[in-house]
Amino acid sequence: MILQHGVKLEQQKTASLRHKIKILPVPEDMTEPKPLAARQGKLDVAGIIAAAEAARIVDEFDGVSLAQKLKRLRRLKPNMIVACCFDEDPCTSSAMATLRENTDAVIAGLVLAARACGAAENKIAVATPREARMIKKINSQADLILAGERYPARVLLKRKLFASGKNAAYIGAQACVALTAAVDENEAQSFTVVTVAGDGVEHWRNMRVRIGTPLKFLLDACGASEKTTFVITGSSVTGKAVTDLSEPVTAATRCVIALRKTPRNKTYPCIGCEKCARACPRGIVPWRVLREIQSGAPDPVRMPNVQKCIGCSACSVACPSGIDLTAVISKAASFKKSGDFD
Repeated sequence: MILQHGVKLEQQKTASLRHKIKILPVPEDMTEPKPLAARQGKLDVAGIIAAAEAARIVDEFDGVSLAQKLKRLRRLKPNMIVACCFDEDPCTSSAMATLRENTDAVIAGLVLAARACGAAENKIAVATPREARMIKKINSQADLILAGERYPARVLLKRKLFASGKNAAYIGAQACVALTAAVDENEAQSFTVVTVAGDGVEHWRNMRVRIGTPLKFLLDACGASEKTTFVITGSSVTGKAVTDLSEPVTAATRCVIALRKTPRNKTYPCIGCEKCARACPRGIVPWRVLREIQSGAPDPVRMPNVQKCIGCSACSVACPSGIDLTAVISKAASFKKSGDFD
């Protein structure tokens, strides 16, 4: 049963959700975006997609152009579009904050996206019943669905919907808001909401910043510590380390995590507890794959489903021995594809 899979992550969102989204002043050396040409024609499927393209909207969850996504989904014909308004990362809350403060705009953008794709249904996905009740108080017309708090919730929810006959596709909360602004206000996507968190900053906040703003501006605005030594963008589970804080914020920068100490994970031998297998949403048994790789003469037949890995790192998070099982599965998948083992 797929709902038994996944990893329960400790949630640390309260600090950044305690305050409303803070608007970060635009750096003085950044130029104002050029205004869009007046929208012409009917607001039909082509008109919605054209508005998304003109506004240069990027979905924050995958970094894909929204116009290209809508065109692709038009061909794939999903019967449901889901606005992803939950954050799987323990520290990130930018999607939740966006929904709380822009509920009507999220709903309007989701309706437009569903219309562009030809989807009959649209839903707003939130993590918990408590969050659902909060959104219902803001707008009782919000059509909500629960994603749960088990990582990777996006995958688990999609599998659940598929099992019930729903071929669902996702769109980010901020992409919904940007699509509403593009259609109603003829406004390009030039801002994004980013969560700043970690023990390397004094204030955990959701910041509305101009796309292209250097990361250092966000950290300074949140009281970055002089002892900060390690910065991650993206998820604390699958994010990347940043060495140059002049790196600009993009539409896909959903979280910046500042840490005083570089994470140092100790690794121990596999104990065969099978927690990694229970965590995997794709039916892979990582600990067995690890042992097969360690044998020195791995048999591809003994490594089923490794090519289906989505890189969510749920297995690595679940492993009490601190083994990078994601890398192990990636190596096994490459071996099955090429036949080379080194």
